[in-house]
Amino acid sequence: MRFLSQNILGSYNTQSTITSSSGDPYNAFSDTTKFPFISSGQDSDGDTVEINQTNTSKQSLDTIVVLASNFNDFKISTSATSGGAFSDITGTATLVISQDGFHRLYKFPSTINFFDIKFQIDDTIIADEEKQCGAILGMTELGSIDRFKAIKPKGKDAKVVNKLEAGGVSVLYKGSIHWDFEIDIDLLSSQVDVDLIELIGSRQQDFFLWINDDHDGEETVKQAPYRFQDFIRCVYTGDSSPQFYKNYLNKSASGNKFKFAQTGKINYFNPTL
Repeated sequence: MRFLSQNILGSYNTQSTITSSSGDPYNAFSDTTKFPFISSGQDSDGDTVEINQTNTSKQSLDTIVVLASNFNDFKISTSATSGGAFSDITGTATLVISQDGFHRLYKFPSTINFFDIKFQIDDTIIADEEKQCGAILGMTELGSIDRFKAIKPKGKDAKVVNKLEAGGVSVLYKGSIHWDFEIDIDLLSSQVDVDLIELIGSRQQDFFLWINDDHDGEETVKQAPYRFQDFIRCVYTGDSSPQFYKNYLNKSASGNKFKFAQTGKINYFNPTL
């Protein structure tokens, strides 16, 4: 399971201005809008669509997730200075494509620092369609844990108000299942795992959790929250109950269960439906 930061390309980033050659670029980068990005009058393969984001301060990420897109030819480039020349970064990324081809995850070996970022699309999976996507997310991986035993989600269809430690609330409205869940994991066997759990437990912002079980491109189950495109925004809600062995933390939660509550979900148009 991967723990990821908030989406820095999202609409809450007030330091960004977004431009595009067609369509509504706000819909491309927002992880909350229910409307997709769809190009206008560029439905021929070879008609390049550029979606750009220009920032007034330096941003950073190491993971880019493209959800529910029909992009076939997709390039990512960034500029290291404001208004500077763009450099292609896809060649250094590990690219994972879901089996249906509609979802992509780019994981970079190190943090990418940039002022401007540009996405270029030339072709679509099915030839000569308007270019469209549900969401392009830019995040930093906080860490991952692969040794977990079970995931026990509990879905509910009711309005939920979550108070956040950093102030304010998040509201999930009735009409769409949202989740509280707990994860059973093995005893923590490395300092890296210990550090991650302590980071998540003390984090004051919510974050994204992707329960991919280290099978990035193989998620074909269509029941939430397990399918490839389900990145769940959540907060840690469990209590600390550490146990030590020779001053080494080998358990940090009661019963070795880590509990989370969903604070939001990514809304996006799915071209497969």
